[in-house]
Amino acid sequence: MTYEGQRFACLIQDISRNGVFLISNYDLEAGLELEVRFELEPGINFQAKIKVKHFDDGCFGAEILETDPQSDNALKQFLETHYSGQSKLPERRARL
Repeated sequence: MTYEGQRFACLIQDISRNGVFLISNYDLEAGLELEVRFELEPGINFQAKIKVKHFDDGCFGAEILETDPQSDNALKQFLETHYSGQSKLPERRARL
């Protein structure tokens, strides 16, 4: 991931059409906008602008703000290939 010209390593824990969950060795704040670039699979690149939504002890969730058309198509294909039908599952979080 990149912030203000600095590159940082991170681990992608989970990804969906709307966001990512990552692990980082750097403390981040909610609202921070970053660039991420990684391979969904070998040879299938993904690049996006993300916004940190929450951060706790090195783990953070971020909303995907922007992708280029190639990255958007690659993500759609990746999710459909590996997680077909998951988007149609009912919401599992408890609502208070």
